[in-house]
Amino acid sequence: MTELMNKLTSEAGLSADQAAKTIAVIKQFVTEKFPMLAGAVDNVLGGGQAAAPAAPAAGADSWLDKISDVVPGELGEKIEDFARQAADKAEDLLEKGKDKFNELEGKL
Repeated sequence: MTELMNKLTSEAGLSADQAAKTIAVIKQFVTEKFPMLAGAVDNVLGGGQAAAPAAPAAGADSWLDKISDVVPGELGEKIEDFARQAADKAEDLLEKGKDKFNELEGKL
């Protein structure tokens, strides 16, 4: 994306901020019109961080959100949803296990 930013600033005469906003608008437009290309657009244009970098997601969400970058389109989103549900279920089971452990520890 740096190369595109440089081209927009040098060849189109845009400021760095204008170039970043331009890239963000183009990315949004393309992903709205062609959702199946969302992962590819993210890979090419930096994952939507052209205009304002978003804070990285904490914990499991950080890698779960990247699944659709590897598997673009609806299939990637379905895999992300499945992985999130599995992660939530695992977290619930872990909490139940901790509760049981604490309960048993209290009896000893």
